[in-house]
Amino acid sequence: MAKVILIANQKGGVGKSTIATTLGTGLKRLGYTVLLLDADSQQSLFKWRASAEGLAHEQDIPWVERWDSPLIAEKIKKEKKNYDFIIIDSASNLGQKGDATQKIILGAIKSADLILTPVGPSPFDVDGTEDFINLLRDIWERFGEQKPPVYFLINGVQVGTTLGREVGEYVASTYQLPVLNVKLQMRQAYRQCIFDGSSIFHLGDAQSKANASAFIDEILGLFATDAANQKAVEK
Repeated sequence: MAKVILIANQKGGVGKSTIATTLGTGLKRLGYTVLLLDADSQQSLFKWRASAEGLAHEQDIPWVERWDSPLIAEKIKKEKKNYDFIIIDSASNLGQKGDATQKIILGAIKSADLILTPVGPSPFDVDGTEDFINLLRDIWERFGEQKPPVYFLINGVQVGTTLGREVGEYVASTYQLPVLNVKLQMRQAYRQCIFDGSSIFHLGDAQSKANASAFIDEILGLFATDAANQKAVEK
């Protein structure tokens, strides 16, 4: 059964789609079956996948489906048996109460096993996350548990600077939520990948590939730790 990862933040421009392509491609290159659900009206993932058709690296690129229906939970439930991972790229806004956009994000949250909330290394990016975190806390309060787990991912870090670490410490302290150890670096290759239907694993230099691989490893480690904890509880 697939593990479901939601990449979400109300703040636009924090790299949700790029993170989804990196995570999806990295997992597929390791032999996992991956479905990317493009729930963003910009359809960045769908266009990215189309750009890869017929190219040598297409076999590394996960399948992408556009999704704009509030019935996203039903879609995920149907597809879980067919994949190892389902990754959802959400819209850059939370919508209004009762509209399709908010129903999609709520369905995705309730279906997720893990939520990644990207934050850029800028105070403006940090401030834009508050509404999304408040929505999560409202759901947790109604359901009586902090589930699914949420991790901040610091994205677009300039190599050789401390701002990424400082932002990570700030969001962890402000929102009382964990931050991934790996911070994704700012690389021009990420932008090129979107146009080429490729990934950092195809265009990046050795350092950027190592950084992206460490990110994939940390995500897999979170699920391995969760599985080990569940086994311990069962005993």
